[in-house]
Amino acid sequence: MRYLSESFAVSALRRSAPIEQFLGPAFHGERRGIRWVAIEPRRNGLYAVVFYLGRDVGGEHFGDLLEFPPLDPEADDAGEVLAQVDDTVEALALAERATDAVRGRWVNFGVAAEDYFDYVRAGRLPDPLTREAATGVVRTLLTTGGGDERTVSWWLDGLARRTGCLHISDMIYWPAGRTSTAEEIIDHAWACTPIAL
Repeated sequence: MRYLSESFAVSALRRSAPIEQFLGPAFHGERRGIRWVAIEPRRNGLYAVVFYLGRDVGGEHFGDLLEFPPLDPEADDAGEVLAQVDDTVEALALAERATDAVRGRWVNFGVAAEDYFDYVRAGRLPDPLTREAATGVVRTLLTTGGGDERTVSWWLDGLARRTGCLHISDMIYWPAGRTSTAEEIIDHAWACTPIAL
């Protein structure tokens, strides 16, 4: 079992063992990256919520996330301490609010690489993400639904972050009787402004 229940996540933190969660894609200009969050127990009794933005340099055979360079070439480190709190449940809640982490997806430290490998195999967008490649992804989502929920969420999140079209999922899935083609959706999305870090 890869994922920790809430009680196991809390127990790990109380034993001074960090936990982490792979979040999915990120972009800095044309640079493709990934996001993950960790909760790291500190010697002072606090729990640090650390948000990481790393350049996606891995693949099916390399997934040591801490070895990935920062996504922003000007950054000194890939991780940013968002907060330090003195309660494990508060640390979980804060990490989930601040980073869109999900309660049932926490893993022991080092295991987030397994989710990264899943992402590489199924959810990573083509690089470079050309208009044609993005149209192909949207066409797949329109015709087949895209597969499992995590793959779909990675694709939608990646498309939204890369194009700046925050409502691209609405354009694909709502309203139910839509008539937009993949080409029309990507034409609209390509006109949006990409999200800055």
